Amino acid sequence: MKCPRCESDQVRKNGRPNGHQRYLCKACRKQFFESAGLPSFSRKCTETRLSEAIPKEIAPATTTNSGGIAILLLDAENLKLKVNTEQFLASLCDYPLQVKIAFANWKNPSTGKLDAELYDRGYELIHVPGGANSADGKMIAFGAAILYRYRDVQQVFVCSSDGLLNHLCNQLQNQGLTVFRVRRQNAVLSVENLLNGDTNHYSCEREMEIPSFEELANQVADLLKAEHKSIDERIARFSSVVELFQERRTVAFPSTISHAAALSESAQNEVTPVLEPSLATVAVPPNIIAEQNLPEIIPAVNSKAIESLDVLKNILVEIIDSAKNELKEDAIPVTRIKKCFFAKYHSHADLIVKSFLGKTSSLIKFLQSQSATFKIILIGTEHQVGLVQKPSDSKIELSAALEASVAKIVQALTAESPGSYIPIPQVAGEFKKQYGQPITKKLKSLDLGTKFPDFLQSCKTFKVKKKGKIYEVAIGSIPVLQ
Repeated sequence: MKCPRCESDQVRKNGRPNGHQRYLCKACRKQFFESAGLPSFSRKCTETRLSEAIPKEIAPATTTNSGGIAILLLDAENLKLKVNTEQFLASLCDYPLQVKIAFANWKNPSTGKLDAELYDRGYELIHVPGGANSADGKMIAFGAAILYRYRDVQQVFVCSSDGLLNHLCNQLQNQGLTVFRVRRQNAVLSVENLLNGDTNHYSCEREMEIPSFEELANQVADLLKAEHKSIDERIARFSSVVELFQERRTVAFPSTISHAAALSESAQNEVTPVLEPSLATVAVPPNIIAEQNLPEIIPAVNSKAIESLDVLKNILVEIIDSAKNELKEDAIPVTRIKKCFFAKYHSHADLIVKSFLGKTSSLIKFLQSQSATFKIILIGTEHQVGLVQKPSDSKIELSAALEASVAKIVQALTAESPGSYIPIPQVAGEFKKQYGQPITKKLKSLDLGTKFPDFLQSCKTFKVKKKGKIYEVAIGSIPVLQ
């Protein structure tokens, strides 16, 4: 058996559709038919016999391109292809993309006007009834017999993300065709050549091919070179401007010299130069914030009363407390505090802090250092300040009373050996015996925590140590109030 096209004897059998033996030439990758029981026929004779045997409704379509064509099979219910996407697919095959067939239930409202759009773009539309995988099944049945309709087909695009179409891809490969499997994941379209394994990617959002890592690296390198060249050009222009500026400085005019001499004479005659308000206003850049527009040196009588950082801290507490009552907020913006301070003392709070702590300090740093009094909160890019809530006097009194009660119990338990340590559980048991309430419950009711050892360690009256797994307590050096 030889191939009727290239006369090669490297042929193999490739199925028997409709009783006619089909062969595949390994040399030219072409298929030809031979009638069963006959030794050999030409391709033309065989095709004539096959056309007579196949019904007219499935007779193969004639093609004018003897070199081969490419066909696109589209599951329109699963995948949507735009015009640019089709052009990208056509650029991947070796033959003209001549036939495009779309399968879907065109009565389904989800397809909208897709049928009219695809028809205008040259698609052959095949309708399938509704149901799960109905379009996939019709696409498999049609594609498996594609050689009967299009004898010159060489490459086929199977456009669907459903795994069921793997059966069609395998069948087409067994028939000697080159199959491109087209899938979509999110906005990326992947096209895999099942013959050699090459994969190309296409961005559906940008409508352009996604390059490989090597191509992308080359593009980045080209951009970096162009940017480097642009920077060099700007540096060269800047250097020219600098040179012109240096040359401009050497140019002197009579009015400039007389004005400079007048300024020098004025500086010698006056010990303390006074700035005109208009000059001071012009000297301030327009983008400076409002609080920096305030004059830095103003005769301030009230600021002299701030003799220490403690006085400054008390002033800030009063300002924050007053602003809290006015704004009904727990935290006050630092800019508000600075404005209130300047309105009252005619001086910047930052300058007062720098006079005590040095030039590198500021009001915010001072507030952060006083964490026992102030609480700094950063909201976005703005610092806000609140006051740390201190325990009330009644709570302090209750804590002192409880401390005295526990001290009496420890003194009674260590009366025979004053100053010795005694286990804390024994003290807790004696407290419950005398007051009818566990010490932990008493601590919780007074909002003093829930752990008895922690409370004892916070009191100056007691000394606490840990012996093994048990804490012990003793009376300290500070006398206990009776």
